[in-house]
Amino acid sequence: MRGLPVGPDHVVAIGASAGGLEALQALASQLQPGGNVAYLVAQHLSPDHPSQLVELLARSTQLKVVGAHDGSPIYPDQLLVIPPNSDATVDGSKLKLTDPELRFGPSPSIDLLFESLATHWGEQAAAVVLSGTGSDGARGLRAVGAVGGLTLVQSPESARFGGMPRAAIALGGSDLVADAATLGIRLSHWFNHKGVWNGNAACPSEPFLLTSAAAQLKLCTGIDFSKYKESTLRRQIQRRMAICDVPTMEDYLPLLVSDPSEAKALAQNLLVTVTTFFRDPLAFDALETSLKAFFTRRAPDDQLRVWVPGCATGEEAYSIGMTISKVMGHPVNLSQQLKIFATDLDEQSLAFGRRGIYPISQAKAISNDLLNRFTTQGEGTLEINKDLRSCIVFARHNVANDPPFPNIDLISCRNTLIYFTPPLQQQVLDLFGFSLLPGGLLFLGSSESIGRASCFKAVNGTHRIYERTPDGRSRNPGALAMPVYRDLASLRSPKAFAMVREPESEQHVNLLEALLRAFVHPSLVLDENHDLVEIIGDVSPYCRIPEGRMTAAAGAYLRDELQTEARALFLLVRADGKVASSPSIQLKGMDTPLRLEAAPFQVGDRKLTIISFINSEANQGSCISDLGSGDQDAGFAGEIERLERELLSSQDTLRRSMADLEQVNEELEGYSEELQASSEELQASNEELQASFEELQATNEELGTLNQQYRVRSEELERLNIDLENIQNSLNQGMVIVDGNLRITRYTPLAARLFGLVESDVGQPLIGIPTTMPLPSLREDLLAVIRGEVLRTIEASSDEISYLVQVMPYLNLEGRCLGAIITHTDVSEQVALRRAAEASLREFTSLAEGLEQVVWKRDHTMEQTLYISHQIEKLTGWSPAEYVQNSDLFDGAILTADRAVVAAARHAGGSGWSVTYRLTRRDGQERTLMEVGRIVEENDDQYFVGTLGDVTDDPLD
Repeated sequence: MRGLPVGPDHVVAIGASAGGLEALQALASQLQPGGNVAYLVAQHLSPDHPSQLVELLARSTQLKVVGAHDGSPIYPDQLLVIPPNSDATVDGSKLKLTDPELRFGPSPSIDLLFESLATHWGEQAAAVVLSGTGSDGARGLRAVGAVGGLTLVQSPESARFGGMPRAAIALGGSDLVADAATLGIRLSHWFNHKGVWNGNAACPSEPFLLTSAAAQLKLCTGIDFSKYKESTLRRQIQRRMAICDVPTMEDYLPLLVSDPSEAKALAQNLLVTVTTFFRDPLAFDALETSLKAFFTRRAPDDQLRVWVPGCATGEEAYSIGMTISKVMGHPVNLSQQLKIFATDLDEQSLAFGRRGIYPISQAKAISNDLLNRFTTQGEGTLEINKDLRSCIVFARHNVANDPPFPNIDLISCRNTLIYFTPPLQQQVLDLFGFSLLPGGLLFLGSSESIGRASCFKAVNGTHRIYERTPDGRSRNPGALAMPVYRDLASLRSPKAFAMVREPESEQHVNLLEALLRAFVHPSLVLDENHDLVEIIGDVSPYCRIPEGRMTAAAGAYLRDELQTEARALFLLVRADGKVASSPSIQLKGMDTPLRLEAAPFQVGDRKLTIISFINSEANQGSCISDLGSGDQDAGFAGEIERLERELLSSQDTLRRSMADLEQVNEELEGYSEELQASSEELQASNEELQASFEELQATNEELGTLNQQYRVRSEELERLNIDLENIQNSLNQGMVIVDGNLRITRYTPLAARLFGLVESDVGQPLIGIPTTMPLPSLREDLLAVIRGEVLRTIEASSDEISYLVQVMPYLNLEGRCLGAIITHTDVSEQVALRRAAEASLREFTSLAEGLEQVVWKRDHTMEQTLYISHQIEKLTGWSPAEYVQNSDLFDGAILTADRAVVAAARHAGGSGWSVTYRLTRRDGQERTLMEVGRIVEENDDQYFVGTLGDVTDDPLD
């Protein structure tokens, strides 16, 4: 009794929808038994019609094709077809079938099948997405890739319907994108050769090789992976080596250097983009609790700033936004109270996140309340509403190199640090400490921790929620420093690239050609149509150049005596697939008999035939000779023998032709059955097209609504533009707006008084526009404002007019500087008044300086000296500047005995006073001074003026 089949080493799940039959047949035709691999097929088919998919695929493959039922065992070398109107999941080595869930979309669910395959088979799984509409399979493909499984997608160009392949490439990524037949060939190659897939490629054991690979990635993609964990880098390189069929790292490095697409593919594998909504729900519940406590200690009007580095396709960022909105009580102006910066290195993932449209299967991770509030469900899609999308800014950012976002309240960096080396992890944590405000929260993945970072304390250690301590803000200069990269040339080793030696490759080819000429008989190589492909050795004794039109048919080049035998051999080889040879033939002009030998062989996917010309000594009795002019009887007998041989050969050829005809007839019958099945498939496709038409009709209605919204928005913008133009024209200032490159974007008519502007100058650099008066520092002031200064002022004057030029930043709603605003105001009247005042002041100063007495001016409190003439320095020893700076200096020098008299005189003086007192000079001398003062009222202002005179030597009255 034979034992049960052993379980497979790998399981490959294949998903298809509309147009999938052709792709499935092309892929299945290339699958070969013997690799201990099991295959599962899930195709969207109508449940109202019986499926003939099992019978159709059985004719296209060498594998055993069976229909699946609940509990079907998964055996190797078997293609298990899942029936319509059933969902299938993998449970170990068995397949479970269930009734389809209530959802939009056909059955079986390809996402559900792929996800269960990833759970149970991990790295031993492979997922293939073929032709189809919609996005089923994209999420599941990403799940398989996340656990290290192989992911393949039919190229959208080769698929009859490219919706599913495009969705899979956009969301899940893929290890290989190719036509269906190529996918089948590569699957057979990887899994039917022990050691080709899953880590058995030659490991790059030398750290230098990994360093070289990381340096080449940096050169091609601009991303430095040298600080990623060595195991991560090694594992992904091994995957790419297996996919590219490169056996050693020394062979892979030149491919990485010469093929930018390979560098991009490796970088894409290293940039893990696996995420989902509310991944680890218990952790999000803990975050919600921590946020409630956080909101109790912050100002209610402050905008909450959140940073989500490594956001991938955005599900994490949207989940954070929903959670925060829930904690806030779902405010109406959510976008004004919340700003989320979602960053990643993968531009493709960021573009996907910006669109905010996901497969409908993602909805099951979101609670019904949040789902109804923040999403709109379409036909097979889940779209994030505009209110939440407007809170999130998706931007490319390298957390290892780029400066962090400042003044952040919450950072969610989950399952990103696990791919970094410990030094890079510490550097990133220091950046987070710098970025977070005191009391801000850090949300990490379940396998991550803060390590030795001293600026955090645990809020919920189980779910990795930490708080930035008030006294622990990181100011580590190294955390903000940009890394210094060595030149790639310093990382390369002659050993690593020694395999790229063109002369040795040519030497090898020359050697092989010499061996062919030395040990292989003269031969012709033919393709499937018996056209000539290549010539080996000297075949001139057996061939000729035919007359007439040139042809590629090899038979036309053979000598007439050989053509019949050659045609017979061609047919025998095609029919049996075995080596066939002719009897000996004596050619005219040759001493030894000749024997033809034909053999089949295969190169890649091409079936070729080689026909060799072999010289051999033969029995003259069995040899066909040309008739000579001597013995006519012998010649006649020889001719009869030759004709008999030709007759036998023709009969054998006829027999083979009849066999071929019977085979062709059987194939035609198979084609007829396939056409009948295709007719049924077309009927199902017609139903799908009808559904697609309904979808397009709904889409057209949505587009009409959007068009109406855009029309309203356009009218609003037009009104706003008119308002802006009127506001600009009503200003009594000239104004010019420039962008970050100092190019003019807008200006007002009054701006032409200072700048020689015309309408065609919009878009031109402002610096090149002539001005009516010199502005030498304009360029420097503009650049300074764009770099961050708040205001720069320039005074420009001529004999007739004066302008005050102000340069201010032009900011967007987020406070980002987009350019600069230059305003100029006519201040000619103010400048004239100022010049008059300055002239009066100069006249007064000249008059005061011409007097022997000291002239002074104080404010209405007598506590502040506003002016004092230079004679004060001669009188007291202190300069005017010292008195203006320190008014108490003068009153403090009055003798203590006289201070009361001075104070009384000043207080009782009314409109004026005169008092004599003694004062100690700076050098200690005592002098007697007479102070005369009076109050002056000017408009609403009051101040005191007066004189001081030295009366020490005057005779007493």
